[in-house]
Amino acid sequence: MNALIILAHGSRRQESNEEIVTLASQVKTYSSDEYDIIEHAYLELAEPNLLQCIDNVINNSATSITVFPYFLNSGNHVTRDIPTIIETATARYPDCRFDVSTFIGKHKDMPKLILELAKLK
Repeated sequence: MNALIILAHGSRRQESNEEIVTLASQVKTYSSDEYDIIEHAYLELAEPNLLQCIDNVINNSATSITVFPYFLNSGNHVTRDIPTIIETATARYPDCRFDVSTFIGKHKDMPKLILELAKLK
């Protein structure tokens, strides 16, 4: 079973965390058969954290997990923290395949999206 985990930073502001819950739910409605499980996780300040989420999806029979970093830049979280957590998860679950996708800010259409969103008032 394939799982997708949308990974956000996490916030002390609960409303911000709820936006990620809603986003994951919306992604589920658009997903076809590519992912059997779609969940959300946070890197810090909220739960579930990434390792907790990985544990949960593996307990629900995931054998392949893609982590989608919902981050704009390639800061320390993207370049250091996430890979370290994935190394830990790989050691814990050697029979599971782990992939980390490109972070959202690197998408080639980001300049177009910025211009589109700038028109919204």
